Amino acid sequence: MMGNMNRQVKMCLLSVLIILASPVFHFQPCNETFIAAFSTSTTTTTARTPSSTSKSSDGFHRSRNNTKAAVIFLHGLGDTPDGWSKLTEVLPSIRPNLANIDITYVFPPAPYIGVSVNGGEKMPGWFDVFDWPIGLDAKDDPKGLAQSVRSVEKIVKQLEEEEGIHPSRVVIGGFSQGGAVALMAAYNRRKKDAIPFAGCICLSGWLPMKQYLDIDEGAAESTPLLWAHGQHDKKIVFEQQTYGVNKLENAGVDVTACTYPVGHETADFEEIADMADFLESVLAMKAAKPKKPRSADPDFHGKEEAENEDETNALLYYLCAIGIEESLKAAS
Repeated sequence: MMGNMNRQVKMCLLSVLIILASPVFHFQPCNETFIAAFSTSTTTTTARTPSSTSKSSDGFHRSRNNTKAAVIFLHGLGDTPDGWSKLTEVLPSIRPNLANIDITYVFPPAPYIGVSVNGGEKMPGWFDVFDWPIGLDAKDDPKGLAQSVRSVEKIVKQLEEEEGIHPSRVVIGGFSQGGAVALMAAYNRRKKDAIPFAGCICLSGWLPMKQYLDIDEGAAESTPLLWAHGQHDKKIVFEQQTYGVNKLENAGVDVTACTYPVGHETADFEEIADMADFLESVLAMKAAKPKKPRSADPDFHGKEEAENEDETNALLYYLCAIGIEESLKAAS
């Protein structure tokens, strides 16, 4: 009886932490625009971290234990890293073994950009959004996606050079729009010599550039994915998970798909617990050696000439992702 009561008290406390960690996220349509009801700070919030972690001036939350690893988590459109930085407390409270891993948590802020569905007004965003809600036929912003992926890659490089954290020990994750960037950074059109990440987390996100997947075999085999999505999500429609999971599984990605009876929010204990379970599993495993890349789409041959707007977008993303100078060298 007492054991059950203690468990209920613990669950209540964890639920409070999770709610505090979640962004106040809702959109209010207004004359074909929307207003984000939350703070727009451009700096990472200083989170109260456990005694085993510390936060430096660069926004990195570092553990002080043994095995080195990193989690890069990207917030959603119009949001800030503030609430998400509470994950440094919530995740180890659910899976205490995470406190025994030397994890550096990074919560980068998105730049302020003009967002089309917001009437062109500037707000924190990883790339432009042209449709709302985000359905399967939503238009992509390949240039914005490429720029955000490059930002993630710079963080990964910084972690390796300054913290000694190998890319194979890095988990890339994000919520909503941040989840879309995480998927692109982990799987789509990576450089031939890129080292696969330890894992990828997509919370209520979507798979951009669906028709132009080019997934490295090493990434598909060595970077498992957790995709969590609310069954009643009216902003990033639930069908996005079904479609994206099938697409990635067909490309060889090991996907754990979880669904919950919620909308577009992350105050669900089960979802955060699944995230903690996933992190514990991938960071406790030794990363597999990267293998030679292959195309997830057998009909894709890297055409240099675009025949329509969609192919132009795909080519633009590819050039931005690998760097125009590098593509010219490869062609010469």
